[in-house]
Amino acid sequence: MKNKILTAVLLVSLPLFLTACTLRDIPVIGKLFSGGPKVANTPVTLNMWGLWESPEIMDALIQKYTTLYPNVTINYDNRSVVTPSLYKDTVKGRLPQAGVPDIVVVHNSWVSEIKDYLSPAPASLITPQVYSQRFYPVSTQSAVIEGKIYAAPMYYDGLVLAYNKSHFEEVNQTTPPTAWEEFRRLALDLTQTTKEGDFVRSGAAIGTADNIDFFSDILGLMFAQAGLKVPDDLGSKAAQDALAFYTTFVKEDRVWDNTLPEASKAFAQGKVSMIFTPTWNLLDIIKANPDLNIGVAPVPQALPETPVSWGSFWMYAVPKTGQNTDAAWQFIDFLTQDEQQLAMFNQASKFRTYGAPYSSAALAPQSSSGPSAKYIKPVLDTAPFAASGYFAGRSGNAFQVDALKKAINSTLYGGVSLEKALAILKTTLVEGKALAPTQ
Repeated sequence: MKNKILTAVLLVSLPLFLTACTLRDIPVIGKLFSGGPKVANTPVTLNMWGLWESPEIMDALIQKYTTLYPNVTINYDNRSVVTPSLYKDTVKGRLPQAGVPDIVVVHNSWVSEIKDYLSPAPASLITPQVYSQRFYPVSTQSAVIEGKIYAAPMYYDGLVLAYNKSHFEEVNQTTPPTAWEEFRRLALDLTQTTKEGDFVRSGAAIGTADNIDFFSDILGLMFAQAGLKVPDDLGSKAAQDALAFYTTFVKEDRVWDNTLPEASKAFAQGKVSMIFTPTWNLLDIIKANPDLNIGVAPVPQALPETPVSWGSFWMYAVPKTGQNTDAAWQFIDFLTQDEQQLAMFNQASKFRTYGAPYSSAALAPQSSSGPSAKYIKPVLDTAPFAASGYFAGRSGNAFQVDALKKAINSTLYGGVSLEKALAILKTTLVEGKALAPTQ
């Protein structure tokens, strides 16, 4: 009996090998090996707007995919030269129109805002249950709405604490701070000033808005750690406490002020000991000063027993008005599979110090070894408990970030109370959302 079964299998499979077919091509049986809806055999052209990855890196994956599906042509348009705010305005303006690209890259904080113009993933391709197992919770929170998947993460990133190890050695600090009060004490210890009060070195870039690129991420993190819902809870005492703590580093501790260079530049120049940054920004710092002795750690916590970190990343989405929505989602599914994420990371590492951290939760152990581990392991270690929101910096959310900047500056330099500054911020955000155009 066993020999008969083996013979039958060979009779079915041998012609496949001789004709370069695969198991997916077998009628009935092939359906068991398919990953979702099949790309039609007719020619398909997918136009894709991308960000942050050059065509040289994307081309390797595109060529691999088009080898599997010769009827598919993929045109990758790298939009990284435009500012995130201009890119967001362009995407929002094009989404309702005919002729929109088949795939666009959107920030995770935009998805709920633009979901009505997006085509959700086919249920036959991936379910919310599988999605939540494959990616980190913050991806699910961002893109799975009312049981439908509207975007898939191209990578994961968020805030980490970068610190100058040489500065730490000067004050006999052997480990990075894990709590905010420890961070504050260390920032004071690391700060050096002249007799006249001018900075020789800042202990930490925190407390202002004008010269810290990711100030809004830091406050977004603090609001999230306090359990606040933005904008609803901005009038609460907890919101006032968070803003007060943030500005304390300037008002009382004087570990930072507006006379210093922008935080990332100051860190690269050795003028500040600690900064908060996403891992992609570390690449620019490393390029500016390859000899800098950098340490990277998770962000400090308010309540260690219930940790909260901060995520900010970009996702693939499919416009509803596109002509090839199923084919577009199948390509996205291909790009976000573990094998392709590893390939993209390795390809990117040929051009820079490391690739973007993996969006797949299953690949987290891959970040524990190798030369890139010290840069990306801390952000992936904290990804399972990350929060996010439209205060993410460099995400195109200029309206919200600028409103927060005005609130900070009004308390630092305008004599406005914390309560009033936050009240104005809340009103601005609520009214801005109500008045925001839908396209």
